[in-house]
Amino acid sequence: MASIIKFPRSLDSPVPRAARPWLAPKYLEGIRGKAIFSGLVEGIWVAIVLVWPVLKWVLSIDVFFQLFRMIYQWGRADVHDVWTFTLHFAVLTSLTCFVSLYQPKGNKF
Repeated sequence: MASIIKFPRSLDSPVPRAARPWLAPKYLEGIRGKAIFSGLVEGIWVAIVLVWPVLKWVLSIDVFFQLFRMIYQWGRADVHDVWTFTLHFAVLTSLTCFVSLYQPKGNKF
């Protein structure tokens, strides 16, 4: 092994001080943000899964209605139904993915 030689400091250079670690205040010790957020997402998932068979039909009929509304008013310049249809379709698609792909942690469900 190589020996390490410490060089002497000059009198002009300041002595580096170790930074004090940040300590959380006492009132924040009991708060677990990750656990609260995870519990909130799981609760929302359970609520959506319980009403999903009905909600899927309602949202699908709404998207179908928005599609025909968009096609009917396609030539008008003052109507922006493409964005309305896109938003409704995105909500239906994201909820479908959320219900089918998300798995809560643990063996609760």
